Amino acid sequence: MKNRSIYKLNNKIKNYLCIFIIIFIVSSILSFCLFFWSVSAEVNEKAKTWGSYFTERIIFLEDVIASRTTVDHGITSILKVLPEGEIINSRPFPIDQKNINNTELLKVIKDYVPGEVHLIKEPGRKKESLKKNFLVMRMDYSFFIADIPAKSLLPVQPHDTELFIKDKDNHYFFFTEDQYNIKEKKINGLIFSGMHVFATAKAKPSRFDEITIYLAEDISPEFYVAILLLTMTAICLAIILKRSTFLTSDLNENENDFARIGRLLARVSKMPDKNMSHIPAIEYTAENIRKVDWDAEIAAMSFSENREYIAATAFFSNNILELLDKITEHSKDIAKSRQEYHDLVQTARSIILRIDLSGTCTFFNEYAQSFFGFPENEILGQPVVGTIIPKTSNGDSEIEIIMKSIGDLIEKRPTGTNQNVCKDGSIVCVYWSNSPIYDKKGNLVEILSVGTDVTAKTIAESELEKTRNYIKNIIDSMPSAIIGLNSEKLVTQFNITAQKMSAVPVNRIVGAHIDEAFPSISKYSDRISKAIETAIPETGIRTQDILNPESYQDIIIYPLTGGLKGAVVRIDDSTERVRIEEMMIQTEKMMSVGGLAAGMAHEINNPLGGIIQGIQNIIRRMSPDIPANIKAAEKAGCTLNSIHSYMEDRKIIKTLEGITESGIRAAKIVSGMLEFSRKSDSRKAPCDLRKMMDKAEVLATQDYDLGKKYDFKKIKIIKQYDENLSLTNCTETEIEQVFLNLLRNSAQAMAEWDQMPKQPEISIKIKNCGDVILCSISDNGPGMSETTRKRVFEPFYTTKSPGSGTGLGLSVSYFIITQNHRGKFNVHSSPRKGTTFNIILPVKNGCKF
Repeated sequence: MKNRSIYKLNNKIKNYLCIFIIIFIVSSILSFCLFFWSVSAEVNEKAKTWGSYFTERIIFLEDVIASRTTVDHGITSILKVLPEGEIINSRPFPIDQKNINNTELLKVIKDYVPGEVHLIKEPGRKKESLKKNFLVMRMDYSFFIADIPAKSLLPVQPHDTELFIKDKDNHYFFFTEDQYNIKEKKINGLIFSGMHVFATAKAKPSRFDEITIYLAEDISPEFYVAILLLTMTAICLAIILKRSTFLTSDLNENENDFARIGRLLARVSKMPDKNMSHIPAIEYTAENIRKVDWDAEIAAMSFSENREYIAATAFFSNNILELLDKITEHSKDIAKSRQEYHDLVQTARSIILRIDLSGTCTFFNEYAQSFFGFPENEILGQPVVGTIIPKTSNGDSEIEIIMKSIGDLIEKRPTGTNQNVCKDGSIVCVYWSNSPIYDKKGNLVEILSVGTDVTAKTIAESELEKTRNYIKNIIDSMPSAIIGLNSEKLVTQFNITAQKMSAVPVNRIVGAHIDEAFPSISKYSDRISKAIETAIPETGIRTQDILNPESYQDIIIYPLTGGLKGAVVRIDDSTERVRIEEMMIQTEKMMSVGGLAAGMAHEINNPLGGIIQGIQNIIRRMSPDIPANIKAAEKAGCTLNSIHSYMEDRKIIKTLEGITESGIRAAKIVSGMLEFSRKSDSRKAPCDLRKMMDKAEVLATQDYDLGKKYDFKKIKIIKQYDENLSLTNCTETEIEQVFLNLLRNSAQAMAEWDQMPKQPEISIKIKNCGDVILCSISDNGPGMSETTRKRVFEPFYTTKSPGSGTGLGLSVSYFIITQNHRGKFNVHSSPRKGTTFNIILPVKNGCKF
């Protein structure tokens, strides 16, 4: 136990008061400094952020100026000027001015070398003016001069923050509302304007050393609150100092009382000579007590509590004198009992200890002292929790909870194994047997615990259990289904994935036959037997619908090695691999057919053109509007009217019109084949897929006539768009064509299905998915069979009736998405369950497939 001196308590209290006051003052000063440091750090960070915004905006404007785009992006005008001052181009709007020969601007920029980019004020203007800011880019043979309004220098406008952008000559390019005339002051450190306090910072944007961004943050509320807190702290400190003076005086008087009490107790408790036996020692102690004048000691105390303490001590001292005589009489009997008890308990080869109801150790035999390393004087009177029972930070271990109500120990843990701790910190395992000890009235007063060391046995069992759990965690962590079998094909091991496939309860899987526990793979029982007998793995097994519907699995059977008879069955989900293989086959087929389509289109195009041109010439030669036709008819002895009558009677004109219509239709097919076979050269630009889908919907809504047998307006359209959808680089007309084809195909399929169970419906979802955008178009139409789904992107493949379609719509759409835009295009469908087309396109500056 730690030794403490009550005489030093007063001095400690005084010292603590001084330390507290010093800490109070230092913490107040540090808090105030920390406040201004945090404000400064926040303002500096904001300044750097706006510097980054400014740099990114100027870089963006440089790209706009150097490009040929006609979108202004906030720029008033962009001039392309020769070094001599002649203006050779202006955008986005032409200007009448022909040159800038005699302007101050040309004098400033004429010495720029190619590659230099500068942001300058219009020469001759006041430094506060924000009307004319020029971004000048020096090219090899010309200048690009962009007139940029001040509000366009930043991508966004700051809120609740004063922001200033100046060049090295203190010309202002930009400043905010500036209600408190901060720009008229030197912007540095703290600025006071009226009753407002501003924290300022500055930053230099990268690449623009001549530009400085100044930021002024209004911290008036925080500043005045800090001043108020500092004032209140000073007041509190003064009060504490005043009150501590009174406390010090009381402590001095109390210190005198304690000194007198200490001297008194020293006299009473003076230890006898070590060589005395217990009887003379008791008499010596009794004589010391009798010498004390207790009434005089009580009168000398300054505080009532101390007087009561001395009175109580006197009372107990008189009682002690009476007890000392009785103790002397019984001392011999006690010495004899102790010797007998020592002979019985101390020499036993078991850990024996007693614990009272407060959890304090009252007995600790010699073997226990040797085993735990605690001498008797360090363990007796100490709680067992924190000595031989490990103490946790929260005190919530099972044994600690039981020790809090130790009377329950006999009922809950009459026997049991606990982890205990030795003095050197080593952990041991002890098997305890606990018995109650009652007083004469039958009340429980202590617990007798006898322990046996079982550390070695417990460690061995724990290591074995850890090994089992480690192996189980390994196989449970695998995504594959793992099943271990013995030579008789009885299950010996399985993981969580395999458990989901089991046809029997989990507690019956181990020991069950493979055919009973996993009937879905029973058809491979012969191959399992073969692998066990030959010790050769069985591979190349692919099946379907084992893990879940519409899935594929690869099964591998590994025989056990090392002289053991058995096998391990591994089942892997290969659904995605099968789909990738299908996609690769489809892509190769499309590429081959694309080349074939291109050749066929070129070969057909020439004779087709001759046919259409010949029909047009025949119709032209029959026209009565051409004098040469009339003369030729008269020369032949007939009239054009009679020829027309004959041709109408014989339906020759109708036949010619049919030939023309067929030729035009064939020309469209050839055009579609050519579009199918070659990559588009259209220029791509950042586009919003939502707007293109809405436009395609409008076009589909207008597509109605009796021949097509459907009305798009009667279809329910459900849209789910992401609000913050990313842009994608694409050719707008091509993507609109793809969307329109998909909407028309869904509408036609639902119109031709006579067994439509409810109102036709098309669901459109466009959302962000990381670095890509997913566009999903689903309908509740008749769907497709698996055979049709696999061929749906093939050229000229169609399920429509003759004359209703060419079979090129989805083929061309597939090439537009996969080849022209480096995206993905797939379809999911089942008969009578509708169809879903998924289009995946990379975002602007995102990934490519």
